[in-house]
Amino acid sequence: MSRPISTSDHLDADDAAMLLLTTGISKAYQRLDYMIIRNFIGGALVSVGGLVTLLVKGGCDGLSETNPAVVQLLLGLVFPIGLVMSTLTGGELSTGNILFLSIALLQRKIPLWRSVNCFLVSFFANLAGSLFYLVIAHYGNILSAEPYKAGTIVFATDKVLMPSASTVFVRAIGCNWLICIGVYTAFLSRTVVSRVICIWIPIFTFVAVGFENSVANMFLVPIGMINGAPISVGLFIWKSLILSTVGNMVGGGFFVALVYWYLYVFPTDVAKDEIDMGNESVLPITETSVGPPITKMVSRAIRVTDSMEALNRRDRNFHDSVSHDGNSVSPTDASRSGANSDTDEKAE
Repeated sequence: MSRPISTSDHLDADDAAMLLLTTGISKAYQRLDYMIIRNFIGGALVSVGGLVTLLVKGGCDGLSETNPAVVQLLLGLVFPIGLVMSTLTGGELSTGNILFLSIALLQRKIPLWRSVNCFLVSFFANLAGSLFYLVIAHYGNILSAEPYKAGTIVFATDKVLMPSASTVFVRAIGCNWLICIGVYTAFLSRTVVSRVICIWIPIFTFVAVGFENSVANMFLVPIGMINGAPISVGLFIWKSLILSTVGNMVGGGFFVALVYWYLYVFPTDVAKDEIDMGNESVLPITETSVGPPITKMVSRAIRVTDSMEALNRRDRNFHDSVSHDGNSVSPTDASRSGANSDTDEKAE
């Protein structure tokens, strides 16, 4: 019996994981110019969310002293704007590509060098897009007036100078854990509204609690440096880019990609290998079964010709040991008459 077609507005978790796998393969093998453009746009659009975040941060200077938690919630509400626009229009981010490429790499569908190449192109194209939008924001005098200018300096200082290196690393792990969960849940969705909600919730969370995102830092920290934050280029590269990127890799690659690959993608290939019976198949991999696991039902490959010979031997033994009358039925006939019903019962 074929698997029923779902009419809900979401996919199952295992179906979404397989979709992440195929997406990772397609991203790794896409044309270089497409890869560069998509990641450039992704970095620029995320910077749009960063720009709005800095406007809210600078405009809430007095509120930050009396009710800092309210300001953090406001920042969490506005920052996902850029990521939503990027996701819905096909933009790519190195933080999200960690999830796609890791699953494809774990499943051995892409070579290591190709995944590294794709990630590096994604990272530097994101950086180029973020710096390009920084030029637009700076020369457009969006944040040049007070209190917004001072707000950019405070924001960059809080990101780079205040936390220790270990703090930045740990915060980056928590950040991309949430981002990749947002990407995963977005793949569960079939409608635009549900996809936006699935993206918004984890991104709102990581911004509100103050986690570190390497792509967001590509815009948020340099704009503060231009406005006078006492941060050197070397410190920016080390703390805001390298440390946060490595932490993002751990958060997205280990806590999301590895976990859900092991739960949903890896068992599929194991079952597919174990149900292989020469040129025949016991059960299509897409079939739903309520019986024991396939790994218990099938322990070795059996050729169809061997099973037919065993059936004929049983039939001959039956005829030799039992006297026949008009109502006698051989095992072969019983098997033939009941084959379809047994098959239907098992499928159901």
